[in-house]
Amino acid sequence: NENEICSIVEELGSQVLTKTSHTYNTYGPITILEAAKKSAQKYSNKAKEKPAIVLIDIILAANRNYNKVVEPNIRKIEENYPELRSIEQLENLLNQKTIEEFFQFWGHKDLKKYNTLRLILEKFKELKKRYNEISDDYDIINKWAQNANILEVKKDIIGSIPNISIATFQHLRMNFGIDTVKPDQRVKEVLETEFSTGNINDLNGIIAVGQIASITKYRVIEIDQIFVKFGSGYYNKVEKIDIKSIAKKLKESNISFDIISRATSLTERQIEKL
Repeated sequence: NENEICSIVEELGSQVLTKTSHTYNTYGPITILEAAKKSAQKYSNKAKEKPAIVLIDIILAANRNYNKVVEPNIRKIEENYPELRSIEQLENLLNQKTIEEFFQFWGHKDLKKYNTLRLILEKFKELKKRYNEISDDYDIINKWAQNANILEVKKDIIGSIPNISIATFQHLRMNFGIDTVKPDQRVKEVLETEFSTGNINDLNGIIAVGQIASITKYRVIEIDQIFVKFGSGYYNKVEKIDIKSIAKKLKESNISFDIISRATSLTERQIEKL
Protein backbone atom coordinates (compact mmCIF):
# COMPACT_ATOMS: atom_id res chain seq x y z
CA ASN A 1 0.00 0.00 0.00
CA GLU A 2 1.01 3.65 -0.20
CA ASN A 3 2.30 3.83 3.37
CA GLU A 4 4.56 0.84 2.78
CA ILE A 5 5.87 2.36 -0.44
CA CYS A 6 6.68 5.62 1.35
CA SER A 7 8.35 3.70 4.17
CA ILE A 8 10.55 1.70 1.79
CA VAL A 9 11.65 4.81 -0.11
CA GLU A 10 12.46 6.65 3.13
CA GLU A 11 14.48 3.70 4.40
CA LEU A 12 16.46 3.44 1.17
CA GLY A 13 17.07 7.17 1.25
CA SER A 14 18.26 7.08 4.86
CA GLN A 15 21.15 4.73 4.05
CA VAL A 16 24.61 6.24 3.60
CA LEU A 17 26.46 6.18 0.28
CA THR A 18 29.08 3.43 0.21
CA LYS A 19 32.31 3.45 -1.80
CA THR A 20 30.61 1.62 -4.68
CA SER A 21 27.61 3.97 -4.73
CA HIS A 22 27.21 6.14 -7.79
CA THR A 23 28.50 9.69 -6.96
CA TYR A 24 30.27 8.58 -3.75
CA ASN A 25 33.45 10.16 -5.17
CA THR A 26 31.54 13.43 -5.50
CA TYR A 27 29.63 13.56 -2.22
CA GLY A 28 31.33 11.16 0.19
CA PRO A 29 29.39 9.25 2.88
CA ILE A 30 26.21 11.36 3.04
CA THR A 31 22.72 9.84 2.99
CA ILE A 32 21.37 8.53 -0.30
CA LEU A 33 18.41 10.93 -0.11
CA GLU A 34 20.71 13.94 0.30
CA ALA A 35 22.87 12.78 -2.60
CA ALA A 36 19.82 12.01 -4.77
CA LYS A 37 18.41 15.49 -4.26
CA LYS A 38 21.77 17.10 -5.03
CA SER A 39 22.20 15.00 -8.17
CA ALA A 40 18.63 15.64 -9.36
CA GLN A 41 18.94 19.38 -8.81
CA LYS A 42 21.99 19.69 -11.06
CA TYR A 43 21.33 16.76 -13.41
CA SER A 44 21.15 18.93 -16.54
CA ASN A 45 23.82 21.46 -15.61
CA LYS A 46 26.66 19.89 -17.56
CA ALA A 47 24.44 19.30 -20.60
CA LYS A 48 23.73 23.03 -20.68
CA GLU A 49 27.44 23.86 -20.43
CA LYS A 50 29.03 20.97 -22.36
CA PRO A 51 26.46 19.03 -24.41
CA ALA A 52 29.24 17.28 -26.34
CA ILE A 53 30.76 15.80 -23.17
CA VAL A 54 27.35 14.66 -21.91
CA LEU A 55 26.59 12.97 -25.22
CA ILE A 56 29.85 11.00 -24.96
CA ASP A 57 29.08 10.17 -21.32
CA ILE A 58 25.61 8.79 -22.14
CA ILE A 59 26.84 6.57 -24.97
CA LEU A 60 29.78 5.21 -22.98
CA ALA A 61 27.61 4.58 -19.90
CA ALA A 62 25.34 2.04 -21.63
CA ASN A 63 25.95 -1.39 -20.06
CA ARG A 64 29.16 -0.27 -18.37
CA ASN A 65 30.29 0.19 -14.76
CA TYR A 66 30.16 3.98 -14.56
CA ASN A 67 32.52 4.52 -11.61
CA LYS A 68 35.22 2.19 -12.90
CA VAL A 69 34.99 2.45 -16.69
CA VAL A 70 33.22 5.65 -17.72
CA GLU A 71 33.91 8.38 -15.17
CA PRO A 72 37.76 8.18 -15.39
CA ASN A 73 37.63 8.52 -19.18
CA ILE A 74 35.22 11.45 -19.06
CA ARG A 75 37.50 13.17 -16.57
CA LYS A 76 40.49 12.57 -18.88
CA ILE A 77 38.63 13.97 -21.90
CA GLU A 78 37.67 17.12 -20.00
CA GLU A 79 41.27 17.60 -18.84
CA ASN A 80 42.77 17.04 -22.30
CA TYR A 81 40.05 18.86 -24.27
CA PRO A 82 38.85 21.70 -22.01
CA GLU A 83 37.38 23.61 -24.98
CA LEU A 84 35.19 20.71 -26.16
CA ARG A 85 31.65 21.88 -25.57
CA SER A 86 29.40 21.99 -28.62
CA ILE A 87 27.98 19.18 -30.73
CA GLU A 88 29.62 20.75 -33.80
CA GLN A 89 33.04 20.59 -32.10
CA LEU A 90 32.45 16.92 -31.30
CA GLU A 91 31.48 16.18 -34.89
CA ASN A 92 34.60 17.94 -36.18
CA LEU A 93 36.73 15.95 -33.74
CA LEU A 94 35.15 12.70 -34.87
CA ASN A 95 35.76 13.53 -38.52
CA GLN A 96 39.36 14.56 -37.93
CA LYS A 97 40.37 11.36 -36.16
CA THR A 98 40.68 7.82 -37.47
CA ILE A 99 38.60 5.20 -35.67
CA GLU A 100 41.70 4.03 -33.80
CA GLU A 101 42.53 7.61 -32.77
CA PHE A 102 38.98 8.18 -31.58
CA PHE A 103 39.05 4.95 -29.58
CA GLN A 104 42.13 6.29 -27.82
CA PHE A 105 40.44 9.67 -27.31
CA TRP A 106 37.43 8.30 -25.44
CA GLY A 107 39.11 5.27 -23.91
CA HIS A 108 36.92 2.55 -25.43
CA LYS A 109 37.55 0.24 -28.35
CA ASP A 110 33.89 -0.33 -29.15
CA LEU A 111 32.76 -0.08 -32.76
CA LYS A 112 29.05 -0.24 -31.86
CA LYS A 113 29.32 2.75 -29.55
CA TYR A 114 31.40 4.61 -32.14
CA ASN A 115 28.74 4.03 -34.79
CA THR A 116 26.00 5.02 -32.34
CA LEU A 117 27.73 8.34 -31.70
CA ARG A 118 28.18 8.98 -35.41
CA LEU A 119 24.49 8.29 -36.09
CA ILE A 120 23.34 10.52 -33.21
CA LEU A 121 25.44 13.36 -34.62
CA GLU A 122 23.77 12.87 -38.00
CA LYS A 123 20.31 12.88 -36.40
CA PHE A 124 21.22 16.02 -34.46
CA LYS A 125 21.70 17.86 -37.76
CA GLU A 126 18.17 16.80 -38.71
CA LEU A 127 16.88 18.12 -35.38
CA LYS A 128 18.62 21.46 -36.02
CA LYS A 129 16.69 21.74 -39.29
CA ARG A 130 13.44 20.67 -37.62
CA TYR A 131 13.81 23.24 -34.85
CA ASN A 132 15.55 25.89 -36.95
CA GLU A 133 14.26 28.68 -34.72
CA ILE A 134 16.51 27.33 -31.92
CA SER A 135 20.29 27.79 -32.00
CA ASP A 136 21.50 26.39 -28.66
CA ASP A 137 22.50 22.69 -28.63
CA TYR A 138 20.94 22.02 -25.24
CA ASP A 139 17.67 23.67 -26.20
CA ILE A 140 17.45 21.69 -29.45
CA ILE A 141 17.85 18.35 -27.68
CA ASN A 142 15.55 19.50 -24.87
CA LYS A 143 12.88 20.27 -27.47
CA TRP A 144 13.27 16.78 -28.89
CA ALA A 145 13.18 15.29 -25.37
CA GLN A 146 9.93 17.07 -24.54
CA ASN A 147 8.24 15.71 -27.65
CA ALA A 148 9.68 12.18 -27.48
CA ASN A 149 7.13 9.44 -26.86
CA ILE A 150 8.37 6.52 -24.77
CA LEU A 151 5.61 4.33 -26.22
CA GLU A 152 6.93 4.84 -29.75
CA VAL A 153 10.69 4.70 -29.24
CA LYS A 154 11.45 2.82 -32.44
CA LYS A 155 9.61 5.43 -34.52
CA ASP A 156 11.56 8.25 -32.91
CA ILE A 157 14.39 10.04 -34.74
CA ILE A 158 16.82 9.08 -31.94
CA GLY A 159 15.16 5.91 -30.64
CA SER A 160 15.27 4.33 -34.09
CA ILE A 161 19.09 4.35 -34.09
CA PRO A 162 20.49 0.80 -33.73
CA ASN A 163 21.81 0.04 -30.22
CA ILE A 164 19.82 2.88 -28.63
CA SER A 165 18.02 1.07 -25.82
CA ILE A 166 15.10 2.50 -23.87
CA ALA A 167 17.54 3.11 -20.99
CA THR A 168 19.86 5.17 -23.22
CA PHE A 169 16.87 6.97 -24.74
CA GLN A 170 15.68 7.91 -21.26
CA HIS A 171 19.18 8.78 -20.08
CA LEU A 172 19.47 11.30 -22.90
CA ARG A 173 16.08 12.82 -22.04
CA MET A 174 17.01 13.09 -18.34
CA ASN A 175 20.28 14.88 -19.06
CA PHE A 176 18.51 17.31 -21.33
CA GLY A 177 15.89 18.50 -18.90
CA ILE A 178 13.11 15.92 -18.56
CA ASP A 179 11.90 14.70 -15.16
CA THR A 180 11.92 10.98 -15.87
CA VAL A 181 13.78 7.74 -15.09
CA LYS A 182 16.43 5.62 -16.77
CA PRO A 183 15.28 1.99 -16.32
CA ASP A 184 18.74 0.47 -16.03
CA GLN A 185 19.90 -2.60 -14.11
CA ARG A 186 20.12 -0.77 -10.76
CA VAL A 187 16.62 0.71 -10.95
CA LYS A 188 15.05 -2.61 -11.95
CA GLU A 189 16.98 -4.50 -9.24
CA VAL A 190 15.62 -2.17 -6.56
CA LEU A 191 12.07 -2.49 -7.89
CA GLU A 192 12.33 -6.27 -7.98
CA THR A 193 14.06 -6.65 -4.60
CA GLU A 194 12.62 -3.91 -2.41
CA PHE A 195 9.13 -3.65 -3.91
CA SER A 196 8.69 -7.34 -4.84
CA THR A 197 7.67 -6.58 -8.42
CA GLY A 198 9.16 -9.76 -9.86
CA ASN A 199 11.03 -9.50 -13.16
CA ILE A 200 10.22 -6.14 -14.68
CA ASN A 201 10.82 -4.78 -18.18
CA ASP A 202 11.97 -1.28 -19.14
CA LEU A 203 8.54 0.18 -19.84
CA ASN A 204 6.98 -1.20 -16.67
CA GLY A 205 9.99 0.06 -14.74
CA ILE A 206 9.38 3.58 -16.03
CA ILE A 207 5.69 3.35 -15.09
CA ALA A 208 6.46 1.92 -11.64
CA VAL A 209 8.98 4.64 -10.77
CA GLY A 210 6.52 7.29 -11.95
CA GLN A 211 3.85 5.85 -9.68
CA ILE A 212 6.25 5.68 -6.71
CA ALA A 213 7.22 9.31 -7.30
CA SER A 214 3.55 10.32 -7.37
CA ILE A 215 2.85 8.49 -4.10
CA THR A 216 5.92 9.76 -2.25
CA LYS A 217 5.75 13.32 -3.67
CA TYR A 218 9.35 13.15 -4.87
CA ARG A 219 10.32 14.04 -8.41
CA VAL A 220 10.70 11.06 -10.75
CA ILE A 221 14.39 11.85 -11.23
CA GLU A 222 14.88 11.89 -7.44
CA ILE A 223 13.42 8.38 -7.14
CA ASP A 224 15.66 7.31 -10.02
CA GLN A 225 18.70 8.65 -8.16
CA ILE A 226 17.71 7.04 -4.85
CA PHE A 227 17.41 3.66 -6.57
CA VAL A 228 20.64 4.02 -8.57
CA LYS A 229 22.67 5.04 -5.53
CA PHE A 230 21.18 2.36 -3.29
CA GLY A 231 21.51 -0.42 -5.88
CA SER A 232 25.11 0.43 -6.75
CA GLY A 233 26.04 0.79 -3.10
CA TYR A 234 24.32 -2.11 -1.43
CA TYR A 235 24.07 -4.99 -3.87
CA ASN A 236 24.56 -6.23 -7.37
CA LYS A 237 23.53 -9.33 -9.26
CA VAL A 238 26.83 -11.09 -8.71
CA GLU A 239 26.93 -10.67 -4.94
CA LYS A 240 23.27 -10.52 -4.02
CA ILE A 241 22.56 -14.28 -3.86
CA ASP A 242 25.57 -15.17 -1.68
CA ILE A 243 25.08 -12.25 0.72
CA LYS A 244 21.40 -12.97 1.18
CA SER A 245 22.04 -16.69 1.70
CA ILE A 246 24.53 -15.86 4.45
CA ALA A 247 22.16 -13.31 5.99
CA LYS A 248 19.32 -15.84 5.98
CA LYS A 249 21.45 -18.41 7.82
CA LEU A 250 22.47 -15.81 10.40
CA LYS A 251 18.83 -14.84 10.86
CA GLU A 252 17.87 -18.50 11.36
CA SER A 253 20.58 -18.66 14.02
CA ASN A 254 18.83 -15.81 15.88
CA ILE A 255 21.64 -13.31 15.26
CA SER A 256 20.34 -9.77 15.77
CA PHE A 257 19.27 -7.86 12.68
CA ASP A 258 21.63 -5.03 13.60
CA ILE A 259 24.67 -7.32 13.54
CA ILE A 260 23.55 -9.00 10.29
CA SER A 261 23.05 -5.58 8.70
CA ARG A 262 26.52 -4.40 9.71
CA ALA A 263 28.08 -7.64 8.46
CA THR A 264 26.30 -7.80 5.09
CA SER A 265 25.32 -4.18 4.29
CA LEU A 266 21.72 -5.34 3.87
CA THR A 267 19.05 -3.15 5.44
CA GLU A 268 16.97 -4.51 8.30
CA ARG A 269 13.92 -4.47 6.01
CA GLN A 270 15.76 -6.71 3.53
CA ILE A 271 16.77 -9.07 6.35
CA GLU A 272 13.22 -9.19 7.65
CA LYS A 273 12.02 -10.35 4.23
CA LEU A 274 14.43 -13.27 4.09
